[in-house]
Order: sequence, then structure tokens, then C-alpha cells
Amino acid sequence: MSDVALPDTITLALVAHTNVGKTTLARTLLRRDVGQVLDQAHVTRTSEAHEVATSGTARLLLEDTPGFGDSPRLLKRLKSEGNPVGWFLHQLWDRRRDPALFGSQEAVRSVRERADVVLYLVNASETPEDAAYVRPEMEILAFVGRPVLVLLNQTGAGAGAEGAPDLEAPWRVHLAAFPIVRAVLALDAFTRCWVEEHALLDHVVDALPTARRPV
Repeated sequence: MSDVALPDTITLALVAHTNVGKTTLARTLLRRDVGQVLDQAHVTRTSEAHEVATSGTARLLLEDTPGFGDSPRLLKRLKSEGNPVGWFLHQLWDRRRDPALFGSQEAVRSVRERADVVLYLVNASETPEDAAYVRPEMEILAFVGRPVLVLLNQTGAGAGAEGAPDLEAPWRVHLAAFPIVRAVLALDAFTRCWVEEHALLDHVVDALPTARRPV
């Protein structure tokens, strides 16, 4: 386990509550089929890194992680420990008997050990108030301390059009209490365009420490 990133590699950890659409978005960004997509919870069981782009010795990786499960229960346990992340990562939950905690453990481990920036996916069809799982998951990610970019998925085909509601503004207000959140962006797995992907990468650069940006 290490907090030091590989010098020529930038890793983006794709994180979300289970069954929000991480793997579908990963396929969109990678432009190839990876993982398994099913309309059910806890389909992704282990973290898997995929190469997005290379330039010389520099690499950009996207790591698809298992979905968070019972976030309030997990947060309650973390808050009861003196060294919450250290305690959490040394627990051994059975992936069959407790998939909610097992998936959460694998996601946190991936973020702590390899991520430079977290891409946290939310369902834009939900309001921030209805998506009650988001706040405890932000608190969990705050323990780890990596910068987070929040991506709004399932925005619908009319998002961004003139007269359409501003989907990003309510989420920015809702997440303003979390300094780890550096930006909120719309990036739908089906209606996104290359301009949005370039904007995402610009925000990734801004979220990196100055010494890491040239990579």
C-alpha cells in the first residue's frame, strides 16, 4: 500500500454507488467494452484499470471500481475508529455474504492505493436530496483525501439545451461543504460529446498537484 503515485502514470478512479452506471461510462470513455453491465447491484466485484491514452512514457489510466453499498452503516463504523481508513482496509468482508461492505472496501482501497483523481458518478435524474447515499459516500472519500470530480450521468438528451434546467447548480450547492469536490460536470454515458471529455481532462489537470500536471 502506498500514497505515492507512479511518476509517469495518472490514474482516475471511477467511483459511485452501486448500479449508477460506472461501467457503462467507462465503456464510453474507453471506446471499448469492458466489465459487465447488468441492471442490478454489485455487478462489478473487483477493481480493474484500463489504459485511456499514452504519450511517450506517460499513461492515463481509468480504474473501474466496485460500487459503494450500505454507505451509512459503513460511515458509522469508520467514525467509531481512531484510524478509520487504516481499520477499514484491514477488514476482510466476504464478497458473497456482505457484498455491500465488500464492494465499498474494494473501492476505498483502489482510491487510497492508486488514484490521483476520483471521478464520482451520480444519477442526474435524482435530486441531491433524494440521493441520500451521496453525502455519506463523500464523507468516506474525505477520509482518503483524494480530489473528486463529480460527474452527472443519465442527464437525458435535452441536457444543456437552451431553456433546459441547470442540472449542475443544485449539486454544486449540495456538495459545497466538501473541499475534496473540485468540480461538478455533466457527462452522460450516452449523450456526451468530445468537448465534454476535453473539459473533464482540463479539470483533472487542475485537480492534480502542480508537480504531477506535466504528465
